[in-house]
Amino acid sequence: MARARIYTKTGDTGKTRLWDGTQVSKNDPHIETNGTLDEVNAALGLAKSLAPACMADELNGLQDRMMLLMAYVARGGKERAAPDPAELEAWIDAISGDYPMEGRFVNPGESPAGGALHIARAAARRAERASLPLLDSGELEPMAYSYINRLSDLLFALAHKADIETGVERVTAEVLASPALRAAASQGELSLALAEAIIAEAKKKAAELGRAAVIAVCDASGELIALGRMDGALPVSLSQAQKKARSSARMRRGTAEISPLTQPGAQLFGINDEPGGFSAVGGGRLLRAGESVLGAVGVSGGSAADDIAIADAAALFFNL
Repeated sequence: MARARIYTKTGDTGKTRLWDGTQVSKNDPHIETNGTLDEVNAALGLAKSLAPACMADELNGLQDRMMLLMAYVARGGKERAAPDPAELEAWIDAISGDYPMEGRFVNPGESPAGGALHIARAAARRAERASLPLLDSGELEPMAYSYINRLSDLLFALAHKADIETGVERVTAEVLASPALRAAASQGELSLALAEAIIAEAKKKAAELGRAAVIAVCDASGELIALGRMDGALPVSLSQAQKKARSSARMRRGTAEISPLTQPGAQLFGINDEPGGFSAVGGGRLLRAGESVLGAVGVSGGSAADDIAIADAAALFFNL
């Protein structure tokens, strides 16, 4: 079988073709614009390889949109509706709500992923300038030009998010690597700092699963140490996460293991009426240091399988 060659030699004279077959110079605004958008997409690929895991789906989605935008520009607006900037505006607003910005001047480089996203942002600004002749000639719809303009704003917001999330990962790693905190944990002490690190890890897993969860961490007696609530989590999850953590800690086993024991005729039937609330629904996991139980984590926000997966990730992360 003959293998396809990467090079075609068709552009050796400085000419290329648009989607409809029209031959144009390589400095045609369509080609300049798409070449610059290609740079944006390449920088996004670098950012994706460096970004916290919780941003992978988000950056994949943006790369898909970049391919659609480039197809629109290559068609010259033919056979394809202009992309709607309102979609990017809603995305920007959501990020700004979760990761408020201070309004200060930002010098890129607070994180590797953030730096790569700022490279993509600068290229997006250049794409905006390159596409201006297409707007002036009517070959680019105003809505599409606004979309390219919003693209750089979105990349700025994503860079800010990447800086913060990278910082959270770094602090979490430092907390768990701290000899003092590890020593305290090994002596049966679950600190607030460790509890917050466990919650951060659980949130990461929840984001990967696309779930808005509430995560509770309690001590060995079932008393709450820390509570984390993700945006969009249902109000009922606040009480359910705490019940799962408390039940797991007091019963000295995961809540999924408790469930069969609470069925009619089983030895714990009726325990759901315990004052303060009890839960035998999956999502509660013990936190151990060797054979010692230091506390438990409880998760509520998705299906039982999702809650269990998030709690398992948190418990595995603790792994003392």
